[in-house]
Amino acid sequence: MEKNLYFDYAALVIEIILVGCLLVRKMTNGKLNQVYIFLSTMAIFTCTSDIIAVCYDRSGGEFIVEKMVFHSIYLMLRAFTSFFCLNYIIILTDTWFKASNGIVRKIWLFLPVGLVVVMMLLNFFTHSIFYISDTGEYTRGSWFIMLYIINGYYVLYCLHRVISNWKMLTIPKVVSIIVATLLMGGAAVFQFLVPDVLIDMFANATGLLFLFMMVQRPEELTDSDTGLIKFSAYDNDITRSFKNKKPETIIMIKVINYKVIREMLGYRDSVMVKKIVADEMLRTVKQKGVNADIYYTESGNFRIKLEGKSRDKAKDIAEYLNDKYKEPIRYHEMQLNLVVCVCITKIPDDIDNMDAMVALGQDLKNRYTGNVLYASNVSTKSRYSIMRDIDIILEDAITEDRFEVYYQPIYSIKDNRFTSAEALLRLYTKKYGFVSPDIFIPAAEKNGMIHRIGQIVMEKVCEFIGSEEYDGLGLDYIEVNLSPAQCMEDDLASNMFSIMKKNKVLPDQVNLEITETAAGDIQNTIVENITTMHNAGISFSLDDFGTGYSNMTRIASLPFCIIKIDKTLARIDESNPNMVIVLENIIKMIKALKMKIVVEGVETKELADKFRELECEYIQGYYYSKPLPKDEFIKFIRANQVVNVTAE
Repeated sequence: MEKNLYFDYAALVIEIILVGCLLVRKMTNGKLNQVYIFLSTMAIFTCTSDIIAVCYDRSGGEFIVEKMVFHSIYLMLRAFTSFFCLNYIIILTDTWFKASNGIVRKIWLFLPVGLVVVMMLLNFFTHSIFYISDTGEYTRGSWFIMLYIINGYYVLYCLHRVISNWKMLTIPKVVSIIVATLLMGGAAVFQFLVPDVLIDMFANATGLLFLFMMVQRPEELTDSDTGLIKFSAYDNDITRSFKNKKPETIIMIKVINYKVIREMLGYRDSVMVKKIVADEMLRTVKQKGVNADIYYTESGNFRIKLEGKSRDKAKDIAEYLNDKYKEPIRYHEMQLNLVVCVCITKIPDDIDNMDAMVALGQDLKNRYTGNVLYASNVSTKSRYSIMRDIDIILEDAITEDRFEVYYQPIYSIKDNRFTSAEALLRLYTKKYGFVSPDIFIPAAEKNGMIHRIGQIVMEKVCEFIGSEEYDGLGLDYIEVNLSPAQCMEDDLASNMFSIMKKNKVLPDQVNLEITETAAGDIQNTIVENITTMHNAGISFSLDDFGTGYSNMTRIASLPFCIIKIDKTLARIDESNPNMVIVLENIIKMIKALKMKIVVEGVETKELADKFRELECEYIQGYYYSKPLPKDEFIKFIRANQVVNVTAE
């Protein structure tokens, strides 16, 4: 019976289309894509060599040498296809460093395919695998079955890697890989039993197609704008690395002013800028001879993942890119200046979980120095462990009443004494010690606990104001911060009134602070809440003025009596006359609006004197006192509540 090549032709078409799709869609970045392309390309050569070998078989007794060569090439490539299928599975589960760790494991991995190479080379002399008869017919030898045994070995090895590492993959992917592996293995068994039906290559092509649709899934792997690997794939890859405790180095790159660039250029042109940034990374790792996975994780964030010996080049790559991105980008007729933060992170040495990794990435915008950062220097591992466990920490803190209110005195320049204080929340845990408000406040706003925490703060402050200890301190009021989320509560005013009434606190004994961000984003609920409480006698302050870009018309429309100038604005470099003019005119504008000024973050006598000269009403900062626990605050006020108090 003459062998039919229709299945081989169909397989060749499928494989060529697959490789074409990968190249057209630029799915060439990342080890998984590269191994899949290599696997598909090898399948093309394997199928082609099978077709050529069968065509020579049809020539009768001629072309003996050619038959030996192409049949040998086909059988050898067929074994390598099984071997690289296993490699694909190992890379997919990110366990290559385990599978090749140690002599024994390397033998299990490489020895079978090495035996195939040796047997095929010796076959030219021994004819133990196959031979060409005197009549020109392809004939199997006594050791031919060894090729199928080795193929079966790799099929079983693939199944073992998938099943033993199924937690590293989604269930659909596990099922898809098992189906594709069994399809390829089953077709090989069938062709061994029925050699004239060439179904093996078609089954391989079908398996590759199945993997392409169910496992590779271009829409999940590749970002269409940059050609880099997508965030979803990054999340899966790094999570697997943490589970496997695999040592890797991640170069984290954040374009800090990406949002500004996008607003300035628009979506279409900002995509081109992202592409320029991405291309520079691809070009750099290629020049450095490094095999790296490069990801785009959205919002101007990029990641370069290095493993093995490539980790040694992380510093070189990071410093090169850091310097490169300082150069203006020429785009159309514009020169764009990127503000890029580059940080080198070693896992699991610096960070050992995905939540902490994400938290570090978000934290980079606050860490920019112009130089390459190192996660080991940026913060301790415990900080990001706190970020990982923050929801549990907050829930326990509420349940166990671990929140404590500190008070920072506010000095009145006119009265020469402390007339008020700001209530600041602190959290102490048994496991981590003090947890920074910079960590737990944003987390509480994100998970919704800020509403419960805000009520706790208000109750503790009102209990203090309504206590005998508060009497005689000579304080006019205590300032309490309201988060943007609290400002949106429908029942905020009624809750505040209820707490104050319970503790016999008068409205003018409380001042509520609203951040500039919340004030600038005016919503009906916010306006109604502020108006209701203002009409009841509660005063309001605008906190952190100078940190945002609020609409002053909106701010002026709200009943603020105090504007708190943020420390970043208070520390303007006096050597810059333009910035001094800005600060002086801001103060004049606030006074023209009949509002009083509190200057925050004053730490030196020089700053205190400067704002005294500018006729600001209040000063708050370490120059007078740091935030104090309630008992220490009471002692401080009693000891310093005299006229002409000064700090030395």
